[in-house]
Amino acid sequence: MLAKDAFLTLVRLGIETEDASTANTQSLRGLSQKDWVCIRDMSEKQGVSAIVMDGLSRLVEKYGKDGIAPNIDSGWWQMYVLEGTGSLLQTEQSNDQQLQVMDSLASKWAGKGCKVMVFKGQASATMYPKPEHRSPGDIDCYLFENYAKGNEIAREVGAEVDEEWYKHSQIFYQGETFENHQYFVHTRDGKRGKRLQKALVDELTREPQKFQPLTKSSVIPPMQWTAMFLTYHACAHFVSEGLRLKQILDWAMLLEKHQNDVDWKQFYVFCERCHLKRFADAATAICVNYLGVKVSNPDITTDSSFAEKILDSALYDDDYVFGSGEGSWHNRWHLVKNLFRYRWKYEDIYEESVWRQLWFYASGYLFHTE
Repeated sequence: MLAKDAFLTLVRLGIETEDASTANTQSLRGLSQKDWVCIRDMSEKQGVSAIVMDGLSRLVEKYGKDGIAPNIDSGWWQMYVLEGTGSLLQTEQSNDQQLQVMDSLASKWAGKGCKVMVFKGQASATMYPKPEHRSPGDIDCYLFENYAKGNEIAREVGAEVDEEWYKHSQIFYQGETFENHQYFVHTRDGKRGKRLQKALVDELTREPQKFQPLTKSSVIPPMQWTAMFLTYHACAHFVSEGLRLKQILDWAMLLEKHQNDVDWKQFYVFCERCHLKRFADAATAICVNYLGVKVSNPDITTDSSFAEKILDSALYDDDYVFGSGEGSWHNRWHLVKNLFRYRWKYEDIYEESVWRQLWFYASGYLFHTE
């Protein structure tokens, strides 16, 4: 647990919710080389390597090596910092490349009359102190009524397009992967999924003036929609395959930067209706109690008895399903195993019977109930 406390200290410093001059460095000064390796490995697993390096750099600048790692061999430490800096620079380069490619394809879509909304990854990055240090993933986009047209345009400009899955296509273009969304959620997941999809689509049409530009040819969604979607998306990952701290940090940055740009009463009505309230409360409590976010808006709930259990699940569970390189049937079986292995996530947090969820999986697959 010593490494966990030190890790979270570095994360808070990296997202600038804690100042180096007031940080408690005691948990860092007692770390061994093995502990520092553990922090590096956890940072990579959680998708926050560049952010942790930002935090470490702030401490080194303030206290020097001996102020935070007095018991570590200087040669070993120099190599450790050098490797971390290399990883940080790679994240910067990856983000720069992704933004260029994203704008390239978005401009082609826009030129043919498509409105391009980018959400999740690069949209969330705009909320960070250093957007270029948020670890990039795929590029998630929504072309409103032009889903099929967007796929066709992508083919015309030389992209490879895979439309096998109903929720979104995968577009492979200039070394980047785009997910062109037809649906935001798993609409085969019973009436709840369809109700959630409708709520998200309706929110996008409610206040069109609140879209913000991302690049010359793309926009990011209104903050109310972002709060709704990030909550759903993180909870969906949490119950099915596990959550990464990277996703919790997106929520932390929304609270830190935009807590007064969301109608929280409306947000909590949405969460109650979609069984997301317990998860939303726990995510906020993690951000306040462990990530240093200061919440002053009285409409935001900051308490949850599930916060520590969910945080530990994010840090230590290792049952990721997708991105494993395995086939689709392996992934389906893995989802079913996780359903029962972590049934507390469904029953205590999502407030859903695992048997009912299993029925949604089976019926959605068999009958294409989207």
